[in-house]
Amino acid sequence: MTAQGAPAPSRDIPPYLAAGDLVYRTPPDARFVRGEGVRLYDTNGRPYLDAEAANGTLSWGYDASLLTEACRRALPMPALPSFCESELRLRVVQRLADRLSAAVGVPGRVALELGGAQGIEMAMRIVAANRGGGPVLVFQGAYHGRSPFTAHLSASARYRSNQPWPGPQVVRLPYPDCRSCPHRPAAGGCNPACAAGLERLGTDDCFGLPTADAPQGTAAFLLEPMLNVGGCVVPDPAHVRRLTDHVRSLGGLIVVDEIFTGLHRLGPEWGFQLHGIQPDIVVASKALTNGALAFSCVWAREPLASPEVFPPGSHSSTFAGSPLGLAVVDTVLDRWDAWHDVEASVGRLRDTLAKGLSRIAESSELVRAVDVLGGVARVTLSGPYATRLRALAAERPDRPGLLLASTGMAPATVVLHPPLVTSTEDAEEMTELLGRAVDDLEREL
Repeated sequence: MTAQGAPAPSRDIPPYLAAGDLVYRTPPDARFVRGEGVRLYDTNGRPYLDAEAANGTLSWGYDASLLTEACRRALPMPALPSFCESELRLRVVQRLADRLSAAVGVPGRVALELGGAQGIEMAMRIVAANRGGGPVLVFQGAYHGRSPFTAHLSASARYRSNQPWPGPQVVRLPYPDCRSCPHRPAAGGCNPACAAGLERLGTDDCFGLPTADAPQGTAAFLLEPMLNVGGCVVPDPAHVRRLTDHVRSLGGLIVVDEIFTGLHRLGPEWGFQLHGIQPDIVVASKALTNGALAFSCVWAREPLASPEVFPPGSHSSTFAGSPLGLAVVDTVLDRWDAWHDVEASVGRLRDTLAKGLSRIAESSELVRAVDVLGGVARVTLSGPYATRLRALAAERPDRPGLLLASTGMAPATVVLHPPLVTSTEDAEEMTELLGRAVDDLEREL
């Protein structure tokens, strides 16, 4: 890592490649040629267990049968102009709308986009259509994308270093990690005074938010149920509920970023269900195509995205209605509908990860804490060693590689969020390989 926390350049960037659009991770010299189950294989045939699930997209692992079935569905209509309607698009949109409306408990409408950042931009367009361009509240440590707009909503200043305009007015609420919070009570847990203090926003003039009766009030509170890039931090649900209630009292909308957490990554179908809140807008993406294609959907409760409020032409995307992309989503949704014991399966994965990682924590002074929620395991180290540990896990040639998640925003945290279909045996091997990498790091230090 560089002094600013940005990823260091790869040792072998070809002279024809502008690498600014990539985040190079370990191993820097591997070139992958095949994926199957929960493993990737490089040109030498070496296996790597993917405990990161391709940026959290691969709930179903590397499963070529999904693409085979999706291509079969798309063959009758391989392409379609973006201004034309199709039965396939209507079916997929209705399936997504029904799923999200049932979870939130109120009817809503769905719009489609490409990728998570584009979905967030669409959501903020819907916010603007209903509430205007007032300030947006986000958490410190949040990540909502790196596009010219969403980079201003994400926490790290690195993401805004080359942005062409100043962006929206953003208010950053304190980093919601109770373990590192200086205000936590001696007995642990969340200090209710944290939320009580934030309730002065929009009430006391010195806190900088307009009051509820101002001509242009607070636009929205945008939150992740788990702060993914911020170190897989889960805000205290009571804190989240008090914040959402307060933002609503100021006239703001509640926008939930389910790009990483949606479709059972944390156990329940949607992360907002852990916090007991009812969002106004939900953005989903990663798990909808199992990593095969860029796709996102934005659900908004009635009438936020009705034609009277958000009329045709408010937004457009050439490829959001691609028959192949829609066929992939249609196929993946079939898989989800057929997985009747999904929460029990995610629970078994959680228990296996927790058991293996607890053994590492008991035997190593490098591991300060282990937290497991659903299919996400957060390992907090005693120092900023995440990048080196990730490299040791992937690059040792005498054993299979292990691909882990870590970010510049949380340099003391490594994370495992493998495919949700990971077997008990594969999850045990992942924790065993991590334990060996921890041993290697201890010897180095």
